[in-house]
Amino acid sequence: MNKPLKTIKVLIVDDSPFIRMSLKKILDRDPGIEVVDTARDGREGITKLQALKPDVVTMDVEMPVMNGLQALEEIMRWQPTPIIILSSVTTEGAKLTIKAFDLGAAEVVAKPSGKAGDDLVALAEDLTLKVKSVAGIDPKRLKNRTIDCRGIVPTPVSKPKNLDLKTEPKGTGLSTWPRKNIEVVAIGTSTGGPTALQIVLSKLPKNFPVPVIVSQHMPVGFTLSLASRLDSLSEVKIKQVENDEVLKPGTVYIGEAGKQFQVKKDRNELVAVITTESPINTLYKPSVDVMFMSLAKVVGGGVLGVVMTGMGTDGSQGMQELKNQGAFAIAESETTCIVYGMPRSIVERGLADRIEQLPNIGQAIIDCVNRR
Repeated sequence: MNKPLKTIKVLIVDDSPFIRMSLKKILDRDPGIEVVDTARDGREGITKLQALKPDVVTMDVEMPVMNGLQALEEIMRWQPTPIIILSSVTTEGAKLTIKAFDLGAAEVVAKPSGKAGDDLVALAEDLTLKVKSVAGIDPKRLKNRTIDCRGIVPTPVSKPKNLDLKTEPKGTGLSTWPRKNIEVVAIGTSTGGPTALQIVLSKLPKNFPVPVIVSQHMPVGFTLSLASRLDSLSEVKIKQVENDEVLKPGTVYIGEAGKQFQVKKDRNELVAVITTESPINTLYKPSVDVMFMSLAKVVGGGVLGVVMTGMGTDGSQGMQELKNQGAFAIAESETTCIVYGMPRSIVERGLADRIEQLPNIGQAIIDCVNRR
């Protein structure tokens, strides 16, 4: 996780006086965070951002004068800054949030429904953690991701090649190809993940020969819109997974936020097991560790595990169990990660067989699977 050494300066942009006051109280409790000002709409937010140069901006989506998406687009064009979107979990709110990721937003936090108690407690923990996580992001990476995502500047994709151990971290145990046939691809990601998934999944062909399952850390209510958006931009079918669903080739299954995504085998077919209960102690639903551990038991060495941008270490424990069964692992390179936390934990434990920059991961997946 990126850890800024100085106090994190935050600008709050929201048209609700109650939300502005609540967010300021929440963030001011942390000695490492300073709310430098608030703004009532996107236009005022841009003016104050230019004057104050905050490290992080929290941005409401629906505002008068200039809404959050319009402000986000202007900010990423002229003064790229890590932005956390504060969004309602309504269908329309979720759709706007996914659009915000396309424009360069770093994270999303679910807006309180209006009830004081538990909603604000959950918001406080989530918001503080995410402010600290995104504060260390290089804003240029957010802008570059947006360009790659839109296809404005095509990035050349290199075929997998032998990696030079002299140029990679020691202890990575790098090799070129999986030793076993790939039965399923499993991807784990968090901060920066929605855009990363778009870049990777849009490269997969319609006839991709195995199922792909994904655990993406997001607030409850947002993964259905994420799946719908990704589906509209990809040849493979992409959907939010359902309990007891048979996992089919040529389809990508996004784990539902707020639930764990595991698998079982029934008559030699992989079947999704979606529950609210966690088999291990974890903060995340869905958890990459839970997904990987389930696959280690059911599929073993036939898994291609991929860990991309995200804070924390979710996925490292599960990847260790996969590797014990002979599975193959790809980690996103630090050079393209928005937050180099989850991939770092894979690389530093010597679990990564390949370390790939984001634009190359899609082709690396295709080539590994095609050798089945």
